[in-house]
Amino acid sequence: MKDLIITDTNVFIDLIKAGAMEYFMQLDYRILTTGFVVNEINHPEQKATLERCLTPERVEIIEFSGEEMMNILRFRTRRNLKRLTDKSVLFLAVQRKCPLLSGDGDLRKEAQDNGLTVFGSLWVITQLVEQAICTPQTAITLLKRLERCNPRLPKKKMEELIINLEGSVIGSEQN
Repeated sequence: MKDLIITDTNVFIDLIKAGAMEYFMQLDYRILTTGFVVNEINHPEQKATLERCLTPERVEIIEFSGEEMMNILRFRTRRNLKRLTDKSVLFLAVQRKCPLLSGDGDLRKEAQDNGLTVFGSLWVITQLVEQAICTPQTAITLLKRLERCNPRLPKKKMEELIINLEGSVIGSEQN
């Protein structure tokens, strides 16, 4: 069985804007998200891309029962997670004991405080290359798009990743 990974809204938005969503869906993970995440994406083009990609074979969308909603609302966090969406993905990741994909600083810290592994959009791009879903050159293109659409991503880490990928491209051209 594939490893689980829970995805937050901002990672979906990053990947949609960068044109990486179809690649993301090919990763060797069982992707879960919540109905709150899906409902948060309102931009018509982004919503259309999401709906096209979120098939039951690719992504499981978790809807919560009334009792689970009460547990989410009561779920104590050290940081003030204001959005129910954030609490829902954190609750689900804690419940399932699996990694969380998020770019939200407070949510990432809270997940780490709960013993979870946390990844972001840059990790996804790295995984695309590691799992041979895209070439290093394609990954560089995706990273440059990500940089334009989300200036809050860690610039230094992104630059290092691009340099490493460029080394892979140059190395493969010399062989």
